[in-house]
Amino acid sequence: MTALRHNQFAAQLAKPLPPIVLLAGEEPLLIQEALDAVRAAAKKQGYSERITLNVEPGFRWQQVFDQCALMSLFAERRVVEVRMPKGPNGHKRGKTVEGEEYEGGEDAPSGKSEDGSKALVALAQKPSPDTLLLIVADPLDYKGRQAAWYIALDAAGVSLYADPVKPEQLPAFISQRAEGLKLQLHPDAALVLAERTEGNLLACLQDLEKLALLFPNQQVSAEDLLKSVADSSRFEAFDLIDKMLTGDAVGAAHALHRLREEGVNALAVQGPLAYALRTWAVAGTAFSKTKDVNSACAQAKLFGVRARPYEAALRRSRGFSPATALARLAKVDQAVKSGQESAAWEDLLALVLAASGAALPAAKAA
Repeated sequence: MTALRHNQFAAQLAKPLPPIVLLAGEEPLLIQEALDAVRAAAKKQGYSERITLNVEPGFRWQQVFDQCALMSLFAERRVVEVRMPKGPNGHKRGKTVEGEEYEGGEDAPSGKSEDGSKALVALAQKPSPDTLLLIVADPLDYKGRQAAWYIALDAAGVSLYADPVKPEQLPAFISQRAEGLKLQLHPDAALVLAERTEGNLLACLQDLEKLALLFPNQQVSAEDLLKSVADSSRFEAFDLIDKMLTGDAVGAAHALHRLREEGVNALAVQGPLAYALRTWAVAGTAFSKTKDVNSACAQAKLFGVRARPYEAALRRSRGFSPATALARLAKVDQAVKSGQESAAWEDLLALVLAASGAALPAAKAA
């Protein structure tokens, strides 16, 4: 039939279900929601039995053929759900002796490595009546989505690939989800939530559900949002950044110390800090040309409550380069991955103090 976009999927499920549904993608929340929706639609349409099979190394695809052909004693229609997080053979992509690509790797079991792909093509060519074959896969690259098995399944039914929500799309996504929860979210609040959850859709949804309970039948401002979710460690990290941007070196240092004492991983601070430094660098470049704080923040897509800390940083910062600090921030990642967590926190503190205007970080000897 056709590949669907996420916003088309609900309308498709309101129609009689096709014999095959393929779900895959890079957004676990969207895949799970789509999976739940398919199950609910199937149940509503009389598919009262569901069998789940997990594809692992050595998986026998004959099980799928048998389940699709099996007549249930208890249900007229059934769902055969096949989960394959690592492809049709439960392996990474590799090559056969003949040079053909397959979903396999060095640890592939003996036997024909292409069996999983061929099995899916065969299942797509002869779908079983009164059986819904539901295939669930994890992220696939472009070549994976051009594989014969993927194209065959898509042609025999419908497919949905959950692409990542792009940063510029996230505020609209959040606003749409808020409407679904009957939550009146101010556009500035949507921008703040998008920035501070950094594309984590599950975190966005959790915060929206919390806000819907706290603010029934009233509009939620950016200030309301910040106050209501301030107990989250990811929001504490952004509280640290706000203090840093406004030049509150003591407050920023205390906030960083508190995060460390709470057992937060240094990388959980590095991510929001990198985001802030990139935004600051964009605004700073614009400010150096226009000398206008409001215009510079607008060019960096900073408005309302989000712009205030950056406005303060632009007005006060002298001798500090966000771009240079970004390069030094890479040391934090290296320190954590090499087991030097203490050194990572020291680097974070030096950088935060420098950005706050308290001191310039001295480069350490190699």
